[in-house]
Amino acid sequence: MSFIASENVLLVWAAVIFIMACAVAMDQKWKWASKINSCTLCILGGLLFANLKLIPMQSPAYDAINNYVLILAIPLLLFKSDMRKIYRESGQAFLLFHVCGITAVAAAFIGALLCSRVEGIGAFAATYCGGAVGGTVNLVAVTDMFDLDQNMFSSMAMVGNFTAAALLFAFSQMSQMKFFQKNFRHPHMDEYRAQLSQEGMESGKSQSALFWKRKDISLLDLAKALATTFVIVGISQSICSAVNASSLPGLAKQLFGSIYLIMTLITVVGATCFPKYFNHIGGSDEIGNIMMLIWFVTIGSSCNLLQIVKYGGLVLIFFAITFVIMSVFAFAVGKIFKISMEEIMACVIAAIGGPPTAAALAISNGWTKLIVPGMLVGIYGYIIGNYFGILVGNMLGA
Repeated sequence: MSFIASENVLLVWAAVIFIMACAVAMDQKWKWASKINSCTLCILGGLLFANLKLIPMQSPAYDAINNYVLILAIPLLLFKSDMRKIYRESGQAFLLFHVCGITAVAAAFIGALLCSRVEGIGAFAATYCGGAVGGTVNLVAVTDMFDLDQNMFSSMAMVGNFTAAALLFAFSQMSQMKFFQKNFRHPHMDEYRAQLSQEGMESGKSQSALFWKRKDISLLDLAKALATTFVIVGISQSICSAVNASSLPGLAKQLFGSIYLIMTLITVVGATCFPKYFNHIGGSDEIGNIMMLIWFVTIGSSCNLLQIVKYGGLVLIFFAITFVIMSVFAFAVGKIFKISMEEIMACVIAAIGGPPTAAALAISNGWTKLIVPGMLVGIYGYIIGNYFGILVGNMLGA
């Protein structure tokens, strides 16, 4: 029995929003918290409050967040996914990102083979593959399709965010090593060093505070953002209901009967065909990110510490396999095609951690010209990651 009863929905909502707000404040105020990132802080906050019996582990409030808030957040995060812009502005990183995606598939099969005795390993491998080509957003869609065990999913989401934070730290350190600076071009690092010598380094601000700085957002922007995402989700739900009620084959229902895939497709088509409308909606990233952070709190609050211990090792095995294979191939291809060290690292971290982690890597190291390309390939990962996960799941018979 928790201090706040699960039936006290408004108070549970208040606690969740409070934890989210504290995580954002910490992320933007302290550099150490920024390195952990707000997603992980939200999960930790939810985990701490739930296991201290301050908030419930299950509540109708969490169901509402999973069924509505999370779904509405995803189109908002994809409003900038103009495919022509992604290809044009991300340059070589766009092509290299496909190498990362292919290696994530290979790593999923290797992990499934090594852990073949684990029950539900097919669904686990498929879900992890989806997450390794775009981050946590993709975990939700693939989990929904293959009915992954909730304890497995919670452990994957939590430990996965820790590994993404660890990867951010590791790449920041690796970029300073003589081996990488000697064997790979590093124009972004050189430019940053030159800038520091001329202007001096801005201090007192975390990388998150620099990225999520105050922007010009109007009431009309917020109205358009909410109206657009509700329309997209509503249309997507209607399409999925019709597809699932039809006699189409199972694979067709997976592709066109999942609201996550359909609303992603509709949003990407809209952003590509009508870029002026979608690109000029201010506040969509902020609203979408807040909604996702709210959902991350529920991930933490639903976690059982014993289950995290049980499945956390499995997540670490898959992460180790994915990181090694993806990094080896990414750096090898990057070396052959003379891609810069910074772009290679941005692609790998955008695949495993998603767009915010890629932006954090660029911001924290002063690679300002790499922020947009890193974000764009990460958003592209949102688009294709689900399909990679579906491919793995069907081949493993999940």
